[in-house]
Amino acid sequence: MPFEEAANELQATLGIQVSDSTVRRLTLQAGAMTEQIQTEQAQPHRSSSRFALPLEEPACRLAMSCDGGMVPLRGGVWAEVKTLVIGEVLAQIQQGTTARTTAHSYFSRMTDAATFADLASVEIERRGIERAKEVCAVQDGAQWLQGFVDGHRPDAVRILDFAHAAEYLGQIAEQAQQAGHPLPKHWLLVLLHQLKHHGPNRVLLHLERLKQRRPLSSITDALRYLRKREAQMQYPRFQAEGWPIGSGMVESAHKIVMQSRLKGAGMHWEPANVNPMLALRDALRNGRWKETWLQQQQWRKDRRHALRLERCEKKRAHLLRVLNEQIVRLCLLLPRSAPASQPPRPKGRTEAQRRWGRQTFSRKALHLCHAKI
Repeated sequence: MPFEEAANELQATLGIQVSDSTVRRLTLQAGAMTEQIQTEQAQPHRSSSRFALPLEEPACRLAMSCDGGMVPLRGGVWAEVKTLVIGEVLAQIQQGTTARTTAHSYFSRMTDAATFADLASVEIERRGIERAKEVCAVQDGAQWLQGFVDGHRPDAVRILDFAHAAEYLGQIAEQAQQAGHPLPKHWLLVLLHQLKHHGPNRVLLHLERLKQRRPLSSITDALRYLRKREAQMQYPRFQAEGWPIGSGMVESAHKIVMQSRLKGAGMHWEPANVNPMLALRDALRNGRWKETWLQQQQWRKDRRHALRLERCEKKRAHLLRVLNEQIVRLCLLLPRSAPASQPPRPKGRTEAQRRWGRQTFSRKALHLCHAKI
């Protein structure tokens, strides 16, 4: 809930009075911890991580879907938040009914596509996308989404969201209406029925013929887009195999994870605060709040221990530096000893004096001789 409402709820239910700024600071701090923990768990060499990633037993059939939604930032800027949804595919109740998904889990981040693919591996590995027997990927035809599937489950059944394909057909009808050459009244409904129950072959053939009679840019765009994704529009086969053909679960994820908290009236977020809030929203919607809170407590404990070790290491380095300085000063104050290479001068007569006796002349006589000269 918004920070102001959280402060009011604390005072009303528990009698604890805190300011809005304190609620904001503690919430963002907890979100940053959760984001860092998930980032560590997503690393390829997870042996160095302090938090083990719990693996769930995968269902036989899983569906995943990715999409992007916009969030308002400060300064009138909008940024894209990418969201991954994973769910179990339920068996069809009867022939002709649409397949449903359940047990959804979410992962959201505001980042680029490559980084998101790496970070989302924490949820993909936890849910067992790589270990599941069958997986489908229902999403639109964006190129980064195809790369995302290639990196995590290349053999997944790729399905173009039916509503996304229908949007291109709807643009044709709208442009034809604006150009003054409207199409038949039930043209769009008939084409959508044909696409859903008989596949894209006759639909694409009809668009080719329509392009010759009415050269509209929307027809050219639709043909270019749908031709490349013809294999992803085999909706009769997908429905017969029990796969969903719509990405409604990821559209709902945008509402319950991101929009309900980050797109309130008058909200504009600092970029650094978006991902911490998304990490907490994911933990709440995934039903892992208790697990997340225990991880944060362990994080704080490890952080305090690391700070104590850092302070002890700094104190040890300081004491060692002071000791070295004292040793140098002590060495400079000690008297210097005589060089060991010069032996002490012997006392008494020299060897020549002992051999030849005393000198034949005295120093006084030698001095007088020099004076006369």
